[in-house]
Amino acid sequence: MWVVKDLIELIASLLVVRIIGNGITRNLLPKYKERAISIGNLFKILGYLIVIVIIIAFTRISTELALFGGTVTGLVLGLALQPVLGNLFAGLIILGTRFIKQGDIITILNWQVPYQWASSPAYKFFSSDYIAPGFKGRVLEIGLFSSSIVTEQGQEIKIPNQILLGGAAIEHYTQWSNYITNNIRVEIPIADIKLFENKAKEVLSKFGNNAEIYLSEQSDKNYVIYLIRITIPIDENWLIIKDNVLRQLISYK
Repeated sequence: MWVVKDLIELIASLLVVRIIGNGITRNLLPKYKERAISIGNLFKILGYLIVIVIIIAFTRISTELALFGGTVTGLVLGLALQPVLGNLFAGLIILGTRFIKQGDIITILNWQVPYQWASSPAYKFFSSDYIAPGFKGRVLEIGLFSSSIVTEQGQEIKIPNQILLGGAAIEHYTQWSNYITNNIRVEIPIADIKLFENKAKEVLSKFGNNAEIYLSEQSDKNYVIYLIRITIPIDENWLIIKDNVLRQLISYK
């Protein structure tokens, strides 16, 4: 009977820790946003470990039987739960080292997360533009076994922590810079080069030294492609700036 009692105490204690951890997350969420999820998860992890250690310490199982049972159980569970434990420890490492953090905007690069390349227009894949073959989004949650990322299209991707830690993550907005540089590509006829360059200098003059224009490549015998690079503060909306600049550039005639 004492085995059943110890088991009930263990399950009840784990449920209490889970309830308290979820309560901490809910209470901190309005103030700390995504960080509240990390705090709640960290509390639950530490709570689970403490409860298990306490239950084992006060159980009435003899030392020899406990060691034997623990060895056999450890071998069986170690093989059966290898993926689960791998994701658990990967999650702990991510949380502890802050490999990625809630709220980060990142691109996941890992061969285990399939990414389909666009098939056209083909010339873009031979240009100087850099393309990261991965999913870009904001880190929503770093859980015990998997993490969630919300893409720019509003889709949520759940990635096992072991895969996430085993790959690379491009962080688009870092603590080392308050600015970000983006590109605009414009294709024009070769005959309009001079006219377009005069218009581009006029449009980009308001950016000062934060805008550059390059004759990037020739797409075919009648057209060339210009590459415009603009550096803006990290908190500005790049899509609005790009829309405004591009509209003015293509009206050069």
